[in-house]
Amino acid sequence: MRPVPASLALAALRAPAAAGQNAWNGIKPSLEQSRDRFQLFNACRPMQLQVEGLGDDAAEIGLTGEALQAAAESRLRAARLYLPSPALADFDLEIDLEKWVAEYQKWATENPLYDAPVLYVNVNVFGPAFSVSVRYLRLVSNAFGHAGVATTWDAASTGTHGRGAGYIVSALSRHLDSFLAAYLRVNEEACGAPAP
Repeated sequence: MRPVPASLALAALRAPAAAGQNAWNGIKPSLEQSRDRFQLFNACRPMQLQVEGLGDDAAEIGLTGEALQAAAESRLRAARLYLPSPALADFDLEIDLEKWVAEYQKWATENPLYDAPVLYVNVNVFGPAFSVSVRYLRLVSNAFGHAGVATTWDAASTGTHGRGAGYIVSALSRHLDSFLAAYLRVNEEACGAPAP
């Protein structure tokens, strides 16, 4: 047997790696599509909205839960994705918890989309600082038949507000726009063609 030149042997070793890399590049878009569909696809069905309550520091700069609710709800309504549900804010849970549970159960029974995903908005203000978090929560299950609610998409940011409530609402709006762009891209066929 004749010895193989070192340069030829090295080229032979590199060829499978290069071939594998090219093959991976061809698979990568479908992996990203699968991930996106897992995170966001729900056949364009409406979703519930939950806006968490605010603390005292928010009131000091004029930020209200109503402003946050309006910002989020208007975007979901514009995309025809808003599903109204009995709001926790309508009840004093220390007094009316049983009443809220009864109302929610009645609503869930009457509404075929009671298992709809939830867009969860949480804004916190601490002195001159704030945080904004938007999460998409949905029912997921594993191969063993176990199911539960999990966050499948999220975006968050922190910053200083300069005593401007509008700056915080604007930060929330950017996260909502980012969510809706991704959601509508993944659900494009189910939602219909995008508007021109």
